[in-house]
Amino acid sequence: MKNLNNKVVAITGAGAGIGRALAIGFAKHGSHLALGDINQSGLEETQRLLNQYPVKVSIHQVDVRSKENLFQFAEDTVTEHGKVNVLINNAGITLQKQFSSHTIEDLERVIDINLYGVIYGCKAFLPHLRKADGAHIINMSSMAGFMGLPVQSSYCTTKAAVKAFSESLYTELKCEGIGVTSVHPGAIKTDIMKATLNESDDIETARKTMDLAMKFALPVDVAANKIINAVLKNKQRLLIGKDSIFFEIFKRVLPTSSQKLMAYAFSKFKPA
Repeated sequence: MKNLNNKVVAITGAGAGIGRALAIGFAKHGSHLALGDINQSGLEETQRLLNQYPVKVSIHQVDVRSKENLFQFAEDTVTEHGKVNVLINNAGITLQKQFSSHTIEDLERVIDINLYGVIYGCKAFLPHLRKADGAHIINMSSMAGFMGLPVQSSYCTTKAAVKAFSESLYTELKCEGIGVTSVHPGAIKTDIMKATLNESDDIETARKTMDLAMKFALPVDVAANKIINAVLKNKQRLLIGKDSIFFEIFKRVLPTSSQKLMAYAFSKFKPA
């Protein structure tokens, strides 16, 4: 996509974090925005921050676990803006819990938001993207999509699935001129870990892990700018942060030993 001026961008999870930073970043490029989130107050705050930019902004309360919500979001976006050029499936959740501690409901919640939210979003918006003059899909995976991490089984499962799903979409849609990018952020300064901190197996250990990650995390606007650049350059895959690059190389070079080392480290620090 050569430029983003007057393009229409739909973003899920736009009420905070990377979603909000992406909305601001695209607005700076002159893009009009359809913003979805389950948190209405977060959406309204994002909208307020966008008032300084001469672009049209619509906000939509969307629960990405609901296919009906996402199909309605797609219809409402086209009704409000006349078209859609870019879809960003950004909404996500993580739980710092061992698999044995996960309830079935925990697993369903993470899978519904992180994986089915992406699948539903692509299914709902694809017919409209096919009609656009230039189109692109951004699916948020993670560095956790490269390998299995302890106390992140549900998150890693969904993010690995998003990676493979995005690669399939890229292969199918390239001939139609629709770009697809699988994004793999490392630690980013958002509240994704904080949001479910109290559900962790060991809250104190989870808090220390979160605090350590935040010390090395990239600013959210830096991540957003890299994602926007990936749209402009039609990248197939985007790794964000040195930690993401390290995990990708670590797993590629040591496909089995990397998991053995991870298992050994976990055995030394496993919560009681």
